[in-house]
Amino acid sequence: RAMRRARALLPLLLCSLSAAQPGYLIAAPSVFRAGVEESISVTIFNSVKETTVQIQLVVKGETVSRGHGTVLDKGTIKLKVPSGLRGQAHLKVWGNRHVTEEGYIFHNYTTVTIDSKGSSVFIQTDKPVYKPKQKVLINLFMVTSDLRPINDRDPRGSRMIEWDNLKPFCCGIVNMSFPLSDQPVFGEWLIFAEMQGHTYNKSFEVQKYVLPKFELLIEPPRYIRDLSTCEKGTVHARYTFGKPVTGKLIVNMTINGVGYYRHEVGHPVLKTTQIDGSAVFDVCVKDMMPADVPEHFRGTVNIWATVTSSDGSKQVTFDDSTPVQKQLIDIKYSKDTRKQFKPGLPYKGKVEVTYPDGSPANRVTIRIKAELTPKDNVYTSELISRNGLVEFEIPSIPTAAQYVWLEVFQELADYDVSDAFGAPKEEGHFWWPGMSSRRRRRSSVFPWHWDITKDARFAFTVGRIRNRLERRHVHR
Repeated sequence: RAMRRARALLPLLLCSLSAAQPGYLIAAPSVFRAGVEESISVTIFNSVKETTVQIQLVVKGETVSRGHGTVLDKGTIKLKVPSGLRGQAHLKVWGNRHVTEEGYIFHNYTTVTIDSKGSSVFIQTDKPVYKPKQKVLINLFMVTSDLRPINDRDPRGSRMIEWDNLKPFCCGIVNMSFPLSDQPVFGEWLIFAEMQGHTYNKSFEVQKYVLPKFELLIEPPRYIRDLSTCEKGTVHARYTFGKPVTGKLIVNMTINGVGYYRHEVGHPVLKTTQIDGSAVFDVCVKDMMPADVPEHFRGTVNIWATVTSSDGSKQVTFDDSTPVQKQLIDIKYSKDTRKQFKPGLPYKGKVEVTYPDGSPANRVTIRIKAELTPKDNVYTSELISRNGLVEFEIPSIPTAAQYVWLEVFQELADYDVSDAFGAPKEEGHFWWPGMSSRRRRRSSVFPWHWDITKDARFAFTVGRIRNRLERRHVHR
């Protein structure tokens, strides 16, 4: 029996009797490509002897290609599709066609489509717009290995450069480049690639380079910790030759959440003022905060500054480098801190301690705790950061330990553990249930046996002592 498709691209020919009797399954592409050697998969169920399988591709009653092979259980037969064909064709398959050999006897056929395009080419440039004297980088991606001539044409239709008989260096990829002159023809340029009689093209722009008349720079607050106060930001505008720009400044600001709060979007605030070289503006977080967010919200201030000079020129710039968060310190384990331990040997780790702007936080006290069970503590230590780093060592973990909890806690009102470790909302199963007034994140380190390495998901938990951090903030 014939089934046209079991999947979107494969017509299947299937004849199957009872489980004890033989049957067959033939799978072939629904679209054949001219000039390409196609593969037809043949499966004989419950076969006892090898079966000679013959395949023919018939176009308008004429056989244009043949293939054959012997199959025991499963096999693949190749069929070369001649070039220059297109349209509908019949794919005919015989098993033991001449009934002269042992094996399963069957015959079937289906209709396939022949695409005259035997391969495809994808053209890529490194950018869509170029300036005079820049280099144009071109990548060609194709499905076969014999790429034929490719050339470039300028907006006037003139052939500018040509490469012949290109060969891919790997994986069907060809790349080349050519430099633009200092006085090229401006407008749309075309890249043509020709392969197996088919032509592909892609366009790019060449435009005159216009130097900006003046430059804009936003100098935002380093970070914002007190959500109830206003910080200061500054916009600087100067011509390229150094003269200050006078004109109108429009500042558009809002807050977007990050990490755990990345889906939160704040309210826009628009400010308009005059600028003479520079202008100062207020950044009031309380006016931009998203609605109904916790006290320990984390986000960044997004600032767009638009300056229109007295001569009518306009420039726009953007900045989102100012973090907004209540806690002063960010804490995370270093990437080289191991996920497993060797029973009976010391365990070493590192904690990175930074301010919200990413700079190292020094002389901050960190408490680290390790326990086998909530009542079986094996290590507790308070360490002070140096150059934004705390290194700790657990002298020895009992040899019988199956896992070790590493835990440090902090009062929820002052510290949001989820953001410190970049944990998204979907990872809620990491939280230890039953902790409301004090949020904890407990994580385990598994033993690393001498003969077997266990791979386990984990994240260390660290915390800081609240009063000492507050004093550090005052003296900073």
